[in-house]
Amino acid sequence: MRGNKKKYLLLLSCVCLLCSAFGCATVTPYRAHPEFETRIKNIKNPGLLSPDIKIYEFTAGGVRELRDDWCSTGKENVQGALIQCFRERPLEIKPITVDKEMEEEMEDIYALYRAVSTSINIYTYGDFKFPEKMKNFDYSIGPIDKILQKHGTDALIFVYGFDEISTGGRKALQAAGIIAGALTGVVVLPRSGFTVINAAIVDPSGAVLWYNVKGSQGGYDLRNPESATNFIRSVLSDYPGIKK
Repeated sequence: MRGNKKKYLLLLSCVCLLCSAFGCATVTPYRAHPEFETRIKNIKNPGLLSPDIKIYEFTAGGVRELRDDWCSTGKENVQGALIQCFRERPLEIKPITVDKEMEEEMEDIYALYRAVSTSINIYTYGDFKFPEKMKNFDYSIGPIDKILQKHGTDALIFVYGFDEISTGGRKALQAAGIIAGALTGVVVLPRSGFTVINAAIVDPSGAVLWYNVKGSQGGYDLRNPESATNFIRSVLSDYPGIKK
């Protein structure tokens, strides 16, 4: 229960940051470690952890209901999009299958990543940017070399995000708001659902070498393979070598 509450608060903070900092459609600069150019040259065989993707049904009343079936579809689409887009670098990434023995440890690592990601969003994006954090982007989740050795990789790629799919009722409210606004001159619309994804490359020391987060309001649907690929391409558009 406590874990679910923390995840909900994290998602809520992402929405708030995106609303205040990026607006409806965001174009955000990536963040990179001060030694990115040197360290990234040593990354030849990165491992991709299964993307942590949550997809919600966004109702007319503004309630978000998690849909497990949509989450599974979104996760598959995002993973396929990541493999495709990194291949264009060209860079082959290795999907990592977590066995039962490593399951608990990997969950702890992902929890650390989510916490670090929240800190990055707060202090290097939005209204609360710290100049020093912007200048010296130095974040870490702690050493991960043992996990890398086990899976034969030299870095980990983390991807975390969510999507809100507006129901027909919510879309009807939006349409009604547009009509009412045309008649009265006052437009008050319920927001469309957000699509938000962040991605990071972490080296054996645990240092976050590269990080980016992007969001869009109502423009994407991670349940759709083509839409998911287009969004991932946008997230990775600032990564060296990725075709834009």
